[in-house]
Amino acid sequence: MTAHEVKGVWFITARAEVESTFGRDALEVLVESVPAPHRKVIAEPLTSEWYPEEALQACLRSLRMDLMRGESARFGRFLEGCTERGVGTFFSALLRISTPRFVLSQVPTMWRHIRRGPGHVEVEHGERETTLRYRAFPFFDDPIYEELAVASVGAVVRVCTRTDPDITVARVTDDSLDLRVRY
Repeated sequence: MTAHEVKGVWFITARAEVESTFGRDALEVLVESVPAPHRKVIAEPLTSEWYPEEALQACLRSLRMDLMRGESARFGRFLEGCTERGVGTFFSALLRISTPRFVLSQVPTMWRHIRRGPGHVEVEHGERETTLRYRAFPFFDDPIYEELAVASVGAVVRVCTRTDPDITVARVTDDSLDLRVRY
């Protein structure tokens, strides 16, 4: 089985958001708070390098528990900020002139740019509603990934619509997640 990996750009973006939100000292706190095997990934990520998904999981846990003190709403806002920062200026401008349906159709492509391994996303459109089905991704047994998915999808749809979408977790298992997004 192919390993689940995440691209280094995620860590670079998270580092920039930590520094912007909490200050430079918080980066040191973050690095020291993750388990030793993942510290170098957090401290010195390379943009195009692929890292084990477990490094992201460790980073997310430390962000939520150590920097956000377990506060769900604060963690969600932080993840949204990471997503908006990661989207960048050009893609952000493109999102502003797109429809939610088009943007949500791109989620599988965005997934493949940031992750590799057997996990994937399926998209099903309805009228003013889209269901995203994340499959073959064994990290959904950790609720932090549900929070990450909701915040990331919410951020890209918000850039597009300039309003908060209604996102419902329709189903979650150890290796899958269904999000219903109403816009």
